Amino acid sequence: MPSFVIRCRKAPVRADRFLAAVGSDGHVEFIAGMITNALFISKGHRANVTLHLVFEDSADFSRILTLDGAHMGDLGGLSEQALLASCALALKGAERLGKEQRVTAPNGIVVETLSFEGLIKRQCLTSPCYLMSPKGQSLTQTRPDEAATFILTDQVPLSKNALSGLKRQGVGLLSLGRNMLFASQCLTLIHGHFDSALD
Repeated sequence: MPSFVIRCRKAPVRADRFLAAVGSDGHVEFIAGMITNALFISKGHRANVTLHLVFEDSADFSRILTLDGAHMGDLGGLSEQALLASCALALKGAERLGKEQRVTAPNGIVVETLSFEGLIKRQCLTSPCYLMSPKGQSLTQTRPDEAATFILTDQVPLSKNALSGLKRQGVGLLSLGRNMLFASQCLTLIHGHFDSALD
């Protein structure tokens, strides 16, 4: 039951600003591909996968949008427009949340006011955690547990301080090759690794 954490540094937490950011420097349109590749397969979805999207462009608190395959709601389809609208609906219902509060949207997306660091600390308590990096050890050679948490970022790389903080918590580095890939591509390759192990 893998979990994915994707840090989206430039994704706005307000619903209106989130939708307005499509096509801008924040590249929130990429989030639709992350959702599709993390959770969906042909004619179905992965019920044993959890995706955490950490939106950090906020005047108060970060918002973590959690999509749990075991509790998947109606996202309105798999088009980019539908998936981004589902995120916006969840964000709209979470605008008044205080620190470390959570709410579940009608479409099943859980929104929580928690920092990226707080989420990783929590994940490290229950599963091995790995940051995807070209400088890490090979995924195929390391053979991580299927219940691991895989951490990725959007187009904004982690700072040296953030990377050091992850390492102090015991987060390992895993590589999918020498090229820097899109987060959505990494999700597909990680799934492929575990799917092929079941054959």
